[in-house]
Amino acid sequence: MKPPHLMLALILLSACNNTPKKTENKSASQTTIKDTTVVPQAKNDVEVKTWSDDFKNFRDAVYSKNLKKLKTYFDFPVADDGASIWSLCHLTESEIKARKNKFKNPDLFYEQDLEQYYSRIFNADFVKTLQKIKSDKLYETYYNETPAIVTVDTKYKLIAEYNATGAVLSLNLAYTNNAKDEEGNEVSEGEYNIIYSFKVIDGKYLKFKRIDIAG
Repeated sequence: MKPPHLMLALILLSACNNTPKKTENKSASQTTIKDTTVVPQAKNDVEVKTWSDDFKNFRDAVYSKNLKKLKTYFDFPVADDGASIWSLCHLTESEIKARKNKFKNPDLFYEQDLEQYYSRIFNADFVKTLQKIKSDKLYETYYNETPAIVTVDTKYKLIAEYNATGAVLSLNLAYTNNAKDEEGNEVSEGEYNIIYSFKVIDGKYLKFKRIDIAG
């Protein structure tokens, strides 16, 4: 079951989708990345020889809130077919209406949206667990997960997995309910996952693909 705020955001966005849209001249990224994409290297970056190196650079950019670097992992404007990226932004009804007046296609995710909402998309839980992923282990085995972090209400961890066939790196922020029923059994209701997917270009560079929310 998805948290109420995620469900509300999806409902509001769905309502906006039922209104006529203005034509958008600039084509959106339909999660299709050109194989020739080259991500410029920042001054303090690890030299990128493998996707593990770029993962380290991405992790550092998220932790240091380096927006300039974070933008290089996106191909703007982004078309997230599932609208899950907007669920994480927690837009109010008035903010959604304002987008309709500002953009010809308000459903797309633009560069200025990342500037405004990056801390909601990459929230504190994501940042904290991302630092705990063992990048060398991930590169060797294509899998690594962090120990669970326990709070009063929830437990959460990050599961990183690389699909070599599809050349996709997924970062799964998995939440479970920390509550127990009267018999002492764990309560499964309220469990959900936020899955960030990145396409790996030329075996080296990460490019944001989409966000999925399951549960």
